[in-house]
Amino acid sequence: MRIRNEDVLLPVSAVSAFPRPHWLQGRILGCGDEPTYRSHNLRVAYEDACKITALEQERAGLHVLCDGAQYYEWEAPGFQLEPIFHFIPENLGGITNYGPPGDGAKYAPFYKGQVISKVEWKRPIFESVNYAMKNATDRPFKIAMLGPAQQSIILDDQYYGDGVALAKDIARALNKELRYLQDLGLEAVQLIDVLPPYTTDMWQIECQQILFEGVDMMKFWHVCYGSVDGQRDIFDDHATEMMPLFRESPVDVVHLEFTNKDFAELDAFGEFPTDKVLGVGVVDAKNTMVESVEQIADRIRRALKVVPADRLLVAPDCGLGYFSRTTAYAKLRHMGQAADEVRRAL
Repeated sequence: MRIRNEDVLLPVSAVSAFPRPHWLQGRILGCGDEPTYRSHNLRVAYEDACKITALEQERAGLHVLCDGAQYYEWEAPGFQLEPIFHFIPENLGGITNYGPPGDGAKYAPFYKGQVISKVEWKRPIFESVNYAMKNATDRPFKIAMLGPAQQSIILDDQYYGDGVALAKDIARALNKELRYLQDLGLEAVQLIDVLPPYTTDMWQIECQQILFEGVDMMKFWHVCYGSVDGQRDIFDDHATEMMPLFRESPVDVVHLEFTNKDFAELDAFGEFPTDKVLGVGVVDAKNTMVESVEQIADRIRRALKVVPADRLLVAPDCGLGYFSRTTAYAKLRHMGQAADEVRRAL
């Protein structure tokens, strides 16, 4: 994989989430017409937390860091849903910060923002995240965000009457965000999507093409099988059906969960597009047991039987935000050591 104009064999990265220090609590960033930070003390604490998560990733030998989503309330039950439902919409024009309950018992506690007018980019969303990470590390890092297709289906559309049109306007708004971040020096972005296992309609890729127009940075796509409260949403295999999406996507890296599914879908990736890097989950993000270096190395070697080392990225299955800091960073360190062991043997 090409990183900062150098070819890196078996690069290592994480998905997005790490547990927060116990002294960082509550919502950090404002939304709508609020100030960027909800208090100066929160800003200082948040930026310190970013320094910790960056340092831990550096120590583990990661090549592309992530921001660890330290602005999310990981310590609160259902944390993943509240920011996923609200963080981006509450900072876009045309969407209210109130609405009806989500669909089904799992999502009912989290309201859907209502789309009441044309969705537009209103203010920088991740500028503070980019600033905090640039001050925390000299290594390349990525900022994660929910993809526009995924975001569109968890909103209450009272304006468009057309889900695809809504998704494309979200993509146009977030394209402005990415161009803004690119001008600030951001080197990588990661989309998070749960939608592809449910539908392989190609309008999702049309949204990605709009999103990434004029955006020249590393593009990661995490296709998530669900991890809310440590539980998976997707139990059956969909890799074969998703392969056309992967072929047409403008991203550089497609990342999926493999370990928790015991590599059940691995053979399907013999058809994985040769112009992309496959991110293979080799650390279980739903099991608190810390895998040994040799266990993880064996998983990497297993993946190498299907995808060559120059097109393989090593990563956890999903975010590690649900774990204690001790467990999360131990998993990360062992993953980095395992990748180094396999790399040296190639």
